[in-house]
Amino acid sequence: MALALGAPLAKAGAADEALFHDELRQLKAVYENAISSGDLSPLESLFTPESSGVVVDNQTYASFAELKGIYDRFRASFPNLVYRVKLDAQPSLLFGDVAVARGTCDEYVKTNKGEFTYTSNWTAVLRRVDGHWKLVRSQVTMDPFRNSIVQYFLAKTKLYFGAGGAVLGLLGGLISARALGAKPKSLVGQDSKSTSAG
Repeated sequence: MALALGAPLAKAGAADEALFHDELRQLKAVYENAISSGDLSPLESLFTPESSGVVVDNQTYASFAELKGIYDRFRASFPNLVYRVKLDAQPSLLFGDVAVARGTCDEYVKTNKGEFTYTSNWTAVLRRVDGHWKLVRSQVTMDPFRNSIVQYFLAKTKLYFGAGGAVLGLLGGLISARALGAKPKSLVGQDSKSTSAG
């Protein structure tokens, strides 16, 4: 399959391959600028009715409008959001008019709740149509356990339950101390009567 896909590129020659790699590198810059600026409109020309993908928090999209909706909701959830990305791309794999681009992405998020940095892994499959690259499928993933966002919320949870445990422990200690340290008055009177009677 890969050999069959790669045959047209082999005939096209190294010049076309160099051109394709250059075009894909330019798309990297377009993506970084679109995400970091908050204006996704430069990405719309990459979409066809068949384009689809998955973003880093496992939401799926099947059109530019759906991707923009996910991004707009994300920005609306965090007032004063600063969100920047920097792609580190490996050399794309070219199979004729199909390119498999992949690499890592350093992501920076600043919200009213703090600053977060994490690295995601991404893959994008593109097809060259009428001299332009179009998105077929993309996917972004990150470690769901070891990243700064999860660590932040885990720390908040530990603080919440730790403080709750400390308060409960203090209350329990006060109640126990009171119960053990002060005898009821009725018992105190009985003790003194029994002492005088003896």
